[in-house]
Amino acid sequence: MTTIQPTKPVLSAIVAALWLGAFVFFDPGPNGFFTQTLHLNPAEANAWKLGLIFVFGLLWTLVMIFFDAPGTASRLSLALSGTILWLGLLLFFHFDDPGYGGTVAFFALVGGLVIVITWIRYLADEI
Repeated sequence: MTTIQPTKPVLSAIVAALWLGAFVFFDPGPNGFFTQTLHLNPAEANAWKLGLIFVFGLLWTLVMIFFDAPGTASRLSLALSGTILWLGLLLFFHFDDPGYGGTVAFFALVGGLVIVITWIRYLADEI
């Protein structure tokens, strides 16, 4: 039986949660964090938000590529990160948007099926 190195899945989950936080909690609007605390205009605040999203996405990619771990730990870290981002989509996306809310809802359902199938691999009694 192989042991799973817990560092990569935990680090991947933390970076995925920070990446989700960069999408959700930094509002570039007039009452957002950047405009209230840093006194930036909306264009600069949006640039900072997109910069944070890019940095956390790049950091997550670098952790997944260059952090040395067994294959099982890498697959578990992908499952954890995918679950965090999928739950973030379900909790924070406005599905009532008539333009593309239904399309995103369909792909969120398909993504949920992928998440369930992925977790079956880790929660099954026999492989």
